[in-house]
Amino acid sequence: MDKFPKNLKEALIASVPNAAVMVVAMVTLNLWIYGALTLPHFMVVVPLMFIVAFTFDFVVVGPLVMRLVRRYNKMRLMPFIRVAIMAGVLTFVAPMLESGTVITGHQYLMAAPRNYVVALMVQIFIALPVGLYVLGRVRNIMVK
Repeated sequence: MDKFPKNLKEALIASVPNAAVMVVAMVTLNLWIYGALTLPHFMVVVPLMFIVAFTFDFVVVGPLVMRLVRRYNKMRLMPFIRVAIMAGVLTFVAPMLESGTVITGHQYLMAAPRNYVVALMVQIFIALPVGLYVLGRVRNIMVK
């Protein structure tokens, strides 16, 4: 059985834990870097960022990336492209949601490469395996 989602329902099942892991990791990192990592702030920011990131990824980025990688037959590039788009957009949007501040161009140029590298590592080594694990468990439950 293929471990990747085969339809929209399976994509949704795999995307929820994937997005949750990514949001928790990236919010923790960025709040820590900017000295704003407190439990109350974290508990407010994570649900908001999850809704924004999951919706943006599932509705816009996911379909766009799938169309691109299928068109050019480059499936192995999918995580790199997906993370590049998500990190690029959320590096700008997240500070507005987390603290109400708009970052400058210089701050963006400093944060975007760091966020891309960290997000790519979290995606490849933690979030994607977690999402696929959950999908596999759900498939096993549905088969029985």
